[in-house]
Amino acid sequence: MGIAKNGPFGLHTGKIGNLVYYQLNGKNVVREIGKSNLTPSEKQLRVYMQTGLMSSFFSVILPFITTGYAAETTMSDLNAHNICMKQKREMIVKGTYPDLELAYDKILVSKGILLPAVAPMLGQSPEGLQFSWHTDPQMAWPDSSDQAMLLAYFPETKALAYKLFGSSRLSGEDTLLIPAELQDQHMHVYLSFIAADRSAQANSTYMGSLN
Repeated sequence: MGIAKNGPFGLHTGKIGNLVYYQLNGKNVVREIGKSNLTPSEKQLRVYMQTGLMSSFFSVILPFITTGYAAETTMSDLNAHNICMKQKREMIVKGTYPDLELAYDKILVSKGILLPAVAPMLGQSPEGLQFSWHTDPQMAWPDSSDQAMLLAYFPETKALAYKLFGSSRLSGEDTLLIPAELQDQHMHVYLSFIAADRSAQANSTYMGSLN
């Protein structure tokens, strides 16, 4: 059932026939729904699977990419999830159909104009993950005040550990706490930076997979 706000000529929400009305970033959007009776080709099946893999991943890490793509969303009508979905499928999904998997090293979980991490390194500790990067004591402000963004994604359980506003770039190191039950699980790890005033982000750096 659709709802017409402010009368028949106002905004609509919900399903009316084969049309669905909804709000996206303050705009009234409509899309058509329905099923095709045609048998999909292998190329179409590949696209469906690529899209499913990407959407599942970006949905899980939505709390992170909402901040990691904040500057991008202010310049677009799209939300963070939709912007991430515009990354090239052929680049971030690898393999031959139906044996497809995400190429985690090609995915950007944040995007922006700030300087990415320089000479980053990753280690493990009893508490979790130890990040470090090159820093310069003479680093000028505001670069020196950028804060680390840390992310660990666990594909088997679709769990997530992250820190949005960590240590300063000048400090050269930070720690991401990992729950004990996740420390031995396979994980993919990313590092990025965000401006202290939240106005800009860096392109994320893939730190590798562990376990």
